[in-house]
Amino acid sequence: MSRSKSILAVAAASVLLLAGCASSNNAYSGITPSCEPFKGGAEIDQVKVTGADGTVPTVDFPTKGDGTSQLSLIKTGNQLVTIEYVVVNSSSGEVLANSKFDGTDAASQFFDSASTKIFCNALTGVKEGSLVVFANPKSEEDPNGTTYVLQLKKVYLPHANGAIQPLPTGLPSVVRAPKTGQPGLVAPSFSAPKDFQKATLIKGAGEVVKTGDSVTVHYVGWVWGTEIGAAFDSSWESGNGPATFTLKTGDGGLIPGFVKALDGETVGSQVIASMPAADGYGVDGNGSSIPGGATLLFVIDILGVNK
Repeated sequence: MSRSKSILAVAAASVLLLAGCASSNNAYSGITPSCEPFKGGAEIDQVKVTGADGTVPTVDFPTKGDGTSQLSLIKTGNQLVTIEYVVVNSSSGEVLANSKFDGTDAASQFFDSASTKIFCNALTGVKEGSLVVFANPKSEEDPNGTTYVLQLKKVYLPHANGAIQPLPTGLPSVVRAPKTGQPGLVAPSFSAPKDFQKATLIKGAGEVVKTGDSVTVHYVGWVWGTEIGAAFDSSWESGNGPATFTLKTGDGGLIPGFVKALDGETVGSQVIASMPAADGYGVDGNGSSIPGGATLLFVIDILGVNK
């Protein structure tokens, strides 16, 4: 499954995966902010950002600042956040890196409240479509300070979000971490069903997912025999954030059961699916972790559809 490329080598930002971004989209209702947002100030108000939509903005520093953490909202979008960016030396005004602002090279990055806290602070509560500028304070690692101009293009849910649904018989119960929403299983006392079976555990309020869509999800997968052991794969534990892929089978595509599990569901939903070998990796299995003929169990959070 493909993942978003990282661009933190120059500390430039992109796809925002944070709890707490403001949105008029009901799929985001009730999401708790991960970080306290930065506030404005005199230094950041001196930064002038000009340019037409679809072009790289010009960033001007009438007076070079000292890089204290401040934020200014330049233009507000109409809903919740992929990001175009300009990265500027706060002392000299030199542009260090930028995207083209035409949709061709906006980068992707998973942000969290620990490893990328400054972006979490800067972008919490900012709506999709907004143009913001914020200053990173001077430090031993960054003696000049850095100013960022970011246009927020797309934001994804941090985890499933919606109405809890009743669990049908024949599938294990799922528990969730209170802060992150990461799912875990309650070990079932029964064996796997012989046929494909799925259930919606959380019903999201976002758009409907269809076969052929590019989707971004969090997932955990287990082999389900007479009992369920450790997960063989988990985007939650990968360190790379959620996974993005096209919802299709065949050459270069997904196993059939994964497509069945997501087709017709809505963004924000959490789905559990039991997949017999015919809907998984067949009689051959996949590597040492998935034996031939194995039934698979997945819990999948649908975080967004990519247009």
